[in-house]
Amino acid sequence: MKLPMNRIEKVLPWLGAVLLATGLFLHPVLQRWHGGRFSELLLVGGILLGLSWVIRRLRPWSTASVLALLWVAALLVFCGPLPVLATTLLMLASAALGGAAFPRQPFALQALLGALLLACGIGWMVMLPIHHQATYLLLCAALIGWRHAALRTVLGETTRHWREAVAGAPRMATFAVLLLGLASTACWIPTLQYDDLTYHLRLPWQLQEQGFYNADPRNQIWALAPWMSDLLHALPQVMAGAESRGPVAALWLLALGSGSWHLAACLGAAPRERWLAVALMASLPLTASLATSMQTEPLTAAALVWMAAVVARPRDGSLRFWLLLAVLAGGMASAKLIAIPMAAVPLVWALLRHPWPSLPRIALVLASGVAVGGASYVLAGWQAGNPVLPLYNAIFRSPWFAEENFLDARYQLGFGLDLPWRLTFDATRYFEAHEGAAGFALVGLAGVWLLALLQPRTRAAAVVATAALLAPLLPVQYLRYAYPGLALLCVVLAAAVTGRSRAVVGLVVAVCVMNVAFLPNGNWMLRSGALKETLVAGGHDAPLMARYAPERILAAAIRASHEDDGTVLLLDAGDAFFAEFGSRGRTTSWYAPAFSDAAAHADQDPSGRAWAQLLRREQVRHVILRSETASDAAQQGLALLGAIPRQSVEGRQWWSVPAGEASEPAASEED
Repeated sequence: MKLPMNRIEKVLPWLGAVLLATGLFLHPVLQRWHGGRFSELLLVGGILLGLSWVIRRLRPWSTASVLALLWVAALLVFCGPLPVLATTLLMLASAALGGAAFPRQPFALQALLGALLLACGIGWMVMLPIHHQATYLLLCAALIGWRHAALRTVLGETTRHWREAVAGAPRMATFAVLLLGLASTACWIPTLQYDDLTYHLRLPWQLQEQGFYNADPRNQIWALAPWMSDLLHALPQVMAGAESRGPVAALWLLALGSGSWHLAACLGAAPRERWLAVALMASLPLTASLATSMQTEPLTAAALVWMAAVVARPRDGSLRFWLLLAVLAGGMASAKLIAIPMAAVPLVWALLRHPWPSLPRIALVLASGVAVGGASYVLAGWQAGNPVLPLYNAIFRSPWFAEENFLDARYQLGFGLDLPWRLTFDATRYFEAHEGAAGFALVGLAGVWLLALLQPRTRAAAVVATAALLAPLLPVQYLRYAYPGLALLCVVLAAAVTGRSRAVVGLVVAVCVMNVAFLPNGNWMLRSGALKETLVAGGHDAPLMARYAPERILAAAIRASHEDDGTVLLLDAGDAFFAEFGSRGRTTSWYAPAFSDAAAHADQDPSGRAWAQLLRREQVRHVILRSETASDAAQQGLALLGAIPRQSVEGRQWWSVPAGEASEPAASEED
């Protein structure tokens, strides 16, 4: 006897609940829950909800609106007014440019498109000495002044649409804003992630200090890697004269939240489920985890969700429609190579759903996408002989890296149908985090996932989201790379429960709560209490930097000494936090293969003379080291040059080489 389809659809959502309960019983995930960290999030959220209630007594605003304003105010306090104002200026200038190219689009989409176009133009000129505070401020002011009337109109429409959206489902809107705000608390933490300190900060600090980017792969093997995301962090940093990672991360959260709401609306979701889509995406532990860093995934997630939202609209074969998709796809490509297959998925959907333009227009669309996404690839191919250096160097054979295809064997764990289960309950094998880092949507909403694939309203979007989730996991099973697809899938899952019972909606809400409970597990800083320390420090970065990255304190001291004209060497290959020294930074780690090899060779000379020659040749003026990891030969070389200790922080020492010694010509072998 066959069950009728409507009976199956009623039962299907609860399959995920059964699977989740089974997984929690079989795996020790609940034992990895940190109740104290969750309590801190509840405290922060409770305080802001309480303030919202008080303010509502004075002003007749919705709770969601007041809460959103309070989150913005908190960002100002903990990230600093200048970085927030500079990022706001970038957002308005981007919306002005995006609105000129693509009018009648939502404000968040115009800002995203404009940011990609702006970074595209600047990216092709990133090596020219034109990147200064005054230049960027004048550029943003000119764009805003040019389009001030249109900006005023679109901002007014955005305010009206916000009020209507909140009025449609006020409780769920408050829930979504609360969860998005809790994710944004990660923006308050100073920049301390390993990849940021070894690589991503390099471009922003070079533009701030010298006005151009020195993309030299000799000293940083990733120097020519796609730089769109780093460049968009650099623009407000140059304008503010201070790092702006937190506000930029908050900007991507806003773009992603807005895109999630609009995509859910395009999929026929009711007002409640539109906000539920925002809440489910925001609750993912990776959403907060990535907000602590300059990684590319928040930007690519926002672009991917907006691509899906645009494609999900009624049929449109206009040239502007295809150009819009080209900008978003090109922006994803310019952020990360592995984002290209993700961007291809909604493009295929668009080709199946919308009329194609004529051949000349197709050529224009392709050229536009290449222009937006191609700068780093072209310059890398021209300068290093490998457009994706250091990847696939066994094919391109660039002299700057070994002739091998760079691959992290730690995440070659196998691709199979059980991968969503493994990502959920064994996340530590797939990401540098704790159990629960992936959240619980992949398993807890597995039945809703099947439901989304079955029902006609969400079927195409569910296929697209599934493909976008799996595409980056085929070559390498690394959880962070799957985040854009996971965020897109969350939106589709929330939209799929429209018209279902309250209990099914409650299931999705329960998964949101579980995700938030494990939010600190998505990142070592959140897990170790960095949010609490940030709150106690009142937004001052020094205490956290001294604890987690003392090199940053010493870097600030070197800049304050005004003796920063020479090279700065970080001797500890394990903590190669040399990115903020820009083109002056050197490291003995694998990020600089030639220098690393030279350092290893110098270590073979116990007298220290080889190290002294190496330091002279590289014109090293300052050295940051740890005595327990620095080789005896390196320390002897510093002694031969008359280096003097300047400052010590948490076991890290700053030594200065006298100016005359640092610039001396290398000694001969007879010497």
